[in-house]
Amino acid sequence: MADNVARTIAGASAAFTAVSMGISFATYRRGRPRLRVKASFGVVTVVRTGDRSCHLVIRIRNHGQTPVQLSKAEVQFRDSRWKRLRGALSGRPRVYGHMWHPALSSEATKKADAFDGAQWHVALNDTDLTVLETGGPRVRVGVELSSGIVVYDRWHRTPRWLPSGGNGAVGND
Repeated sequence: MADNVARTIAGASAAFTAVSMGISFATYRRGRPRLRVKASFGVVTVVRTGDRSCHLVIRIRNHGQTPVQLSKAEVQFRDSRWKRLRGALSGRPRVYGHMWHPALSSEATKKADAFDGAQWHVALNDTDLTVLETGGPRVRVGVELSSGIVVYDRWHRTPRWLPSGGNGAVGND
């Protein structure tokens, strides 16, 4: 009889310990930074002069309780699935995972506080447009944290409005 009581108490103690560990783990997961990255390419028109320029807008949203330091942005390219499959079947796989690091302005916000965010506007020059045109049909944007972790947006198609030849001129109508 006394043996059964001791086993019941030990079992209840083990159950409470497991629940305590689960709560501690959930608290740890809740406190970590949770970033969402969204990127869009576009054309900005100055109304007074009519000049147009290409831009990349990166929006970072921190849904976690921990503020994070952002170090840089990167753009990753890849071929379409069909091209990758065709290259693998032909025995000549193509290297498709190259990166491009857009230059951020010096006044770009490098910190995302808890439940807050940041937005980066990157003006694309001729060299940047050439990289985008020759990079590949799929592109995604990532943000590197000061800890070295990179958080990516989803894969997008490379913008179709890019000027041919990478001359940076977007047609003025």
